[in-house]
Amino acid sequence: MPRAFLGPRIRELRRNLGVTQADLARSIGISPSYLNLIESNKRTIAGPLLRRTAQALGIGMEELDGAAERHLLATLSEIAKGPEFTGLGVEGDAAGELIGRYPGWARAVAALTRSERAATAEARALADRLTHDPILAETVHMILSRIAAIRLAAEILADYADISPEQRDRFLSIIADESLALSHGGATLADYFDSAGSDGRSLTPYDEVAALFEGHDEYFEELETATAGLDPGSNERTIDAARRVARAHCSGLIAAIVTEEPDLSATAADRATNGLLDYAAAALLVPMAAFAPKAIELGHDAEALADFFAVDVAIICRRLVALRDGPRFGYLRVNAAGSLLERRGLSGLFAPRYAAACPLWVLYRAQQSPETMIRQLAVFPTGDRFVFVARAGSVGPSGFGRPRHYLTDMLAMSETDARRTVYAPDAGARAEEVGPACRICSRSTCPHRVDDALG
Repeated sequence: MPRAFLGPRIRELRRNLGVTQADLARSIGISPSYLNLIESNKRTIAGPLLRRTAQALGIGMEELDGAAERHLLATLSEIAKGPEFTGLGVEGDAAGELIGRYPGWARAVAALTRSERAATAEARALADRLTHDPILAETVHMILSRIAAIRLAAEILADYADISPEQRDRFLSIIADESLALSHGGATLADYFDSAGSDGRSLTPYDEVAALFEGHDEYFEELETATAGLDPGSNERTIDAARRVARAHCSGLIAAIVTEEPDLSATAADRATNGLLDYAAAALLVPMAAFAPKAIELGHDAEALADFFAVDVAIICRRLVALRDGPRFGYLRVNAAGSLLERRGLSGLFAPRYAAACPLWVLYRAQQSPETMIRQLAVFPTGDRFVFVARAGSVGPSGFGRPRHYLTDMLAMSETDARRTVYAPDAGARAEEVGPACRICSRSTCPHRVDDALG
């Protein structure tokens, strides 16, 4: 209903000008009854009639048929379908009338919803960190251990009055040492929270590297240019072989990129260097100039592209994330334990950084059918809809009697973007209800929940 706001908007403008329905109808050459139908959204208005109406009201055409109102209408219609409003009787078909009669309130509702969703995303990230952050876990464990040692020494001193002076001095020394260590642990924890709150950045090496890639929008033009004319130099089109060439030709550029991030910790700098070497190696094996048009031709089919460029699917996934135009992709890689090994792109998708995501994601189902790409249309509690495609592949040496080790690669895209690819959902496909992770999921009746939600 792209014009649902026009009728009420015309009515409000007319009333604000003190023009009667009969007078406006006469000036634009229609009957008052027909104008009443237009203002009630029972008749459409367009073309010359819309132009005459705008002139009669003394406004420009864009004020009646502007793109901003259409975008706002789409936003309000999406809000009305949100699961949090189920049972409230929200009149989704009245969004156009709200825009037409009360445009300020309509914009306020949209802005409030955007703010609420941003706050929810931030709360989820914080809850994820408080539950699974390794730095917090290690520091809190250290603090509790110190407290236990102090308590034990104090109980011995209180319960055994006949211990020797040497033993008493030793326990007092333990209490003093553990108290000092405890104060240092508390200061470390306070500094961690102060630093995390002051710049909004996570302090784990994983997060630092993710922030570097996100800051460049997952694309490093200097590495694309540097690898464009290089020869992989081997018939073995693997990431390891390409890394050797990339290290020989791109180490200086990579070091410069890492140096531009002065706040990186030493561990994060090492991980960033390795991540950028992987990026350069992928660019070397699959040059963007050849990849971008081929991706469009093949409908962004990761397996078909992997066959065409004779590389592993994981390399194609990373190149899809780096595309400048077209659908926006996210990429996740996990091992058999569900540990997140790599996460790139698609900031709109919340994936826990310190623990496994929702077990209903196809990311974890793919290892049941190795070497097969599996698609899933997923809907989150927020109403956001994504298409996931995942494939588990064997890594490492293989042979009779040797255990198989699998890693799963998953591409994620919004449902809208997926319709521009071979992964477009089938007509009438039913979306599977999923969540981010149990501790931060609002689906209270989910039969697959393994942990209570925070709060």
